[in-house]
Amino acid sequence: MNLISRTTFLFFILFLVGFSLGIQDVNTEKQPKTIKLTLTDKPDQMVISWYTISSVGSPLVQYSLSKNGLKASHSLSKVRGGTSQVFTVNGTSQQYDSSSDWIGTVHSVTLQGLQPMTTYFYQCGGSESQVYSQILQFKTSNFNTSPNTVTPFVAAVYGDMGYGGGFNNTVAALISNLAKYSVVFHVGDISYADYDKVEQGNQTVWNDFLQVLEPITSRVPYMTTPGNHDVFYDFTAYQQTFNMPGSSSKPWYSFTYNGVHFISFSTESDLAPFTQQYQWIKNDLEAYRKQNPDGWVIAYAHRPYYCSTQYDWCRKQTLRALIESTIGELFQNYNVDLFMAGHTHAYERTVPVYQQLPIGNYEYPGGTIHFTIGTPGNQEGLDTNWVIPAPSWSAHRNAVLGYAELNVVNGTHILWKMISSIEQTVMDEQWMVKGYFD
Repeated sequence: MNLISRTTFLFFILFLVGFSLGIQDVNTEKQPKTIKLTLTDKPDQMVISWYTISSVGSPLVQYSLSKNGLKASHSLSKVRGGTSQVFTVNGTSQQYDSSSDWIGTVHSVTLQGLQPMTTYFYQCGGSESQVYSQILQFKTSNFNTSPNTVTPFVAAVYGDMGYGGGFNNTVAALISNLAKYSVVFHVGDISYADYDKVEQGNQTVWNDFLQVLEPITSRVPYMTTPGNHDVFYDFTAYQQTFNMPGSSSKPWYSFTYNGVHFISFSTESDLAPFTQQYQWIKNDLEAYRKQNPDGWVIAYAHRPYYCSTQYDWCRKQTLRALIESTIGELFQNYNVDLFMAGHTHAYERTVPVYQQLPIGNYEYPGGTIHFTIGTPGNQEGLDTNWVIPAPSWSAHRNAVLGYAELNVVNGTHILWKMISSIEQTVMDEQWMVKGYFD
């Protein structure tokens, strides 16, 4: 081969390598990341959302009862053939505001008309990019029953998870036990992305953390509520990332799952009487109780209003007292059975309590039972200092790395457990019977 031929051949090889790397870069920017499932207020729906660096055209999800059906087709139309029928649903995309230093696009697709208690396989991607996620799966709830009928399920619950503090042990425990969970509740403080950029938040921390959680969030509905470390960028990053039920402009919502009514509200927003959020909570509880006087109602938000660590939030009568005097009264009036929160990095379970006094017991509760579960791990560590002696309403407290399991057994009984992340042993366990407050 002469010199000219060798030079031409070398340039050709370099061109191919560069072209290949360019394709890989483009594909990486269009690859679906941080894939999440979210329930809506309609039980036959499932929202699938994800993030890409670059635009992908029209975002879409293909889903089927058959994993093989998805492998066989990336068509934009229905592919019929028994259980291999493949459906494609288009969605919407929203770029982060140009006034921020966040880049990329969040995509969202809502699947409708799903069948109860059914496993679906899905992929997400874009009409132009033709870059798809791996094939994933989820299972729908049992909504083919009367509103008062409870179908047993188990949920994982925790708040205040971020890099550090052994959080990787909690993530590993959740993944290894994922088959038993129908839904996961993350009650605020998601990644602590505001640590070095308080106003705007650190997008790298946010995205990298959510990517670590993707084996969970892409397979089980991941229901969230905002914490004080999630309000950066004026709630925008949180609300664009987590497509919760109801209006995307407000960080509060409710839904009914397997016969249990869940209501989530924002302790980072105004809760004073006659505010928009307070009135919404009141209206939601009133409407549900009119139709379902005997059903379970479980509320969750970030900040607890019964806790007994030395943390300032628990000791000082500030916003905590306001929540107790406003939301606490609504909980009592409308028979809210359980309240799940985080914020303080410890675990605590109360007896049924109202106005700082125990009322009834776990077999005959006369007030809401409160759970604080801020122990999955983060860079701030655990809160190990407690108010001594423990208040009369505090039944169990510890500062062990872990998370909780909410086991709804039927319409009258719930089993609650606190699980250590490393040993995966039960640190606390309590049965509760459905109560009726006077």
